[in-house]
Amino acid sequence: MPHRASFYTFFTYPKAMAPFIVIEGIDGSGKGTQAELLGKRLESVGVDVALTFEPTGGPIGKIIRDHMKDPFLDDRSLALLFASDRIEHIRNEVSPALSEGKVVISDRYAYSSIAYQGQTVDPGWVGMINSDALRPDLVIILDMGSSEVKKRIKDRGTTDCFEEDLSFLEGVRNMFLSISGGEYLPGNLMTRFLLLDATEDPDRISDMIWNVVSSICPP
Repeated sequence: MPHRASFYTFFTYPKAMAPFIVIEGIDGSGKGTQAELLGKRLESVGVDVALTFEPTGGPIGKIIRDHMKDPFLDDRSLALLFASDRIEHIRNEVSPALSEGKVVISDRYAYSSIAYQGQTVDPGWVGMINSDALRPDLVIILDMGSSEVKKRIKDRGTTDCFEEDLSFLEGVRNMFLSISGGEYLPGNLMTRFLLLDATEDPDRISDMIWNVVSSICPP
């Protein structure tokens, strides 16, 4: 388990556009909740926000979601589909919003592909097929053990193909921890990482995220 907040920086540079922020973690770690809380907090101080997610709601994303309900794809094919869906996500949602001066908050991005598909195929290869993805300004990783996540998923009442195996989830969790330390990443995905204990109170987590995000957002 990480300290309450661990911050790692592998790439910094001046940027004219509004920040692109990614929230990652295994299912049940609270990504969606924290994306919404951050978006509302930014809007409360007059910042325009675009909330996005992966897989997208587009045609490639639909194929991925169908697979997650009832798997039918080879693992490498699935990784390629995620990368393709990401290209559409960047082109149709992320880049236009950033160009309009909006802060983009994405619930999942390329790091999820490395963590999840990297359980069954070479994670370095998964990183390579995402080597043209846009670099985020900040990646927030919500860390939580698989047993606690399993409890949250059970309380939620729905599961997909990635949520049924505790050992798989623990492998994903460990891969996210490695990613926060800069492992398996192509150069374009090296950035700032904020690693947080997702078992903390959601409002406490939101405050820790805000302390970092408020320093990189435009005034």
